[in-house]
Amino acid sequence: MSILLLISSCKEVENNLGTEKFKLTETVSKEKQLATVVEEIVESEITLTGKITLDEDKVARVFPLAGGFVKDLNVELGDYVRKGQVLAIIRSPEIAGFTKEGIDAESQLRLAEKNAQVAAELYKTGNISQVEYINSQKEYENAKGELARIQAVLDMYGAGKDATYPIKSPVSGVIVQKNVALNMELRTEDISPVFIVGNLDEVWVMANIYESDISKIKEGYEAEVTTISYPGKVYKGKIDKIFSLMDPESKVVKARVTLQNQNFELKPEMFANVKINWKEQFSKLTIPTEALIFDKSRYFVTVWRADDDVETREISVYRETGKKVYVESGLKAGETVMTRYQLLVYDALND
Repeated sequence: MSILLLISSCKEVENNLGTEKFKLTETVSKEKQLATVVEEIVESEITLTGKITLDEDKVARVFPLAGGFVKDLNVELGDYVRKGQVLAIIRSPEIAGFTKEGIDAESQLRLAEKNAQVAAELYKTGNISQVEYINSQKEYENAKGELARIQAVLDMYGAGKDATYPIKSPVSGVIVQKNVALNMELRTEDISPVFIVGNLDEVWVMANIYESDISKIKEGYEAEVTTISYPGKVYKGKIDKIFSLMDPESKVVKARVTLQNQNFELKPEMFANVKINWKEQFSKLTIPTEALIFDKSRYFVTVWRADDDVETREISVYRETGKKVYVESGLKAGETVMTRYQLLVYDALND
């Protein structure tokens, strides 16, 4: 027997009065579902648009230490690299100059060392003055200092003997930007980094708060982030910063949510929806969304007191959010509403 027939057969005739009285059938009575009207703190929510970005505190922009040409290129966009890993090898005339200075400094040091030894012997025999001896020792010390300086410079560049130096990653992370190609000339006066390495263990979601919503959202509010790439997955976090300045073009204020990024699922420049949840400072009566009936531009519920005592009642809705409806008026705490078969009962009672 269909549910509609069950409902339509629920009207029984009372012989002694000659009037009809509504009563749920046995089947509907067994299968009905009910919910109690309760008072709860109002939970508000709003959905913002946003974008996944790098955690700027964990981003390294890598610049060339000296001008030159790209001899070897060891990584591509999206590669994971470790701290200290060689990203590229640069052949540099500047490094060649330092290398030559190093060779010259070594020669000067050997010569100064030999002269200092000869001067020491001559000074012992009285063939040179003390001033000449001291000067020879100073020249030796200066030569050692100059070689140490050149070696420090070469060590800083990590220079090789073939006038090359490596560009190394200063952090572990993913190559998120690559502005270099094999045999490309690099100039130190260029302001763009050749690589950007980002740590994707954590990412930022930058959400757009429009002017009308600025007063509603505060730091610490819980956020649920969803993306087009993973529509069934919800990433949970909190708003940890609301920026003070408004974008003059888009007229939005940015709110930041920091998320853990397992398996690097969230990638920079992905679009995201950010649902913000928070609790208000007041309470309202609540019922499940399933109990709500919308008819003729008005809201109704089916109030159940007994199987033969059911009433359809108009209510005023304060807010509807997901699985819960906040009621402004029309119900009292402790009353019971139907959440299954309520629409069929409503139709039967309002024929």
